[in-house]
Amino acid sequence: MSEVPVPLRVFVAGATGVVGRALLPRLRERGHHVTALVRQAGRLEGGDLVDAVAVADMMDPRRLRRVVQESAPDVVVCQVTAFRHPDFDVALHRTSRLRDTGTRNLVSAAVSAGARRIIIQSMAAAYCPHGHDVLDEEAPLWTEAPGRWGEAVRAVAAMEEAVLTCPSIEGVALRYGALYGPRTWYAPGGVIHEKVRGSALPLVDDGVGLTSFTHTEDAAGVVLEMLAGGDPGAYNVVDNEPAESMEWLPAYARIVGGPAPVSLTRDQARTQLDWLTVHQLTEQRGATNFRLRETLGWRPAWPSWREGFASLCGLWPG
Repeated sequence: MSEVPVPLRVFVAGATGVVGRALLPRLRERGHHVTALVRQAGRLEGGDLVDAVAVADMMDPRRLRRVVQESAPDVVVCQVTAFRHPDFDVALHRTSRLRDTGTRNLVSAAVSAGARRIIIQSMAAAYCPHGHDVLDEEAPLWTEAPGRWGEAVRAVAAMEEAVLTCPSIEGVALRYGALYGPRTWYAPGGVIHEKVRGSALPLVDDGVGLTSFTHTEDAAGVVLEMLAGGDPGAYNVVDNEPAESMEWLPAYARIVGGPAPVSLTRDQARTQLDWLTVHQLTEQRGATNFRLRETLGWRPAWPSWREGFASLCGLWPG
């Protein structure tokens, strides 16, 4: 007979994001006491799913420390990004600042409040695109990448270092793949959905860039299990099927009812697309979920992006 989980006091930063929205009802089902962090009062939908709301900015260390101490958490969960901003360059820069400075502030606050564990959102796309096609957690992060992407990866590296090397708290970094699910860029009306329907996301060269995908439900499920299980460390939280762009992009276009993607040479793509998109479609490497499967016996509810995309667009029973 399995043990009944002991309710915990959980402080959630990023409760209004795509993973946070999937996480809150699961925390409620398990009977955990939840405090949700918001930057502005009244921003949290589904307030009946939390026991308390704390108002603070992660970039304000004094205020943040105070509200975390008041919540007295056992576990702090950070799922904060700034990707709602319509300008991706701005969103990436703001997310980098949150992941670097903001997470350091949150770690300090969590330690001062006596929390025993902190769980953060990281990303599998940060791996250096060299070596084996499918990478594990020992692969290096691409901290020397150019431009804003390099800034973003260095912020991820700094964030993970702050969390995983702090001797006063157990740190867990969950490296998600490309997140899809309700309210994500891949959902109807989302940025990727509209680009593909408008034939604005082409195939480039032979389309061998690999993407690992993660459904928001699977991301939230791993956070839930990691509250009291699993060793500290970094984990890839991705599905079982890393896919080349030549495979997933045409399939996704069919699912959303868009035209088949056009094909461009790399030189053509460089004049029409930003550097990061070209990199993702041609050079990015995928990730393996082996460590998570072995550690927790985890299996994704959506083992493949194929069924996940179809369900998201109402074409699959799920």
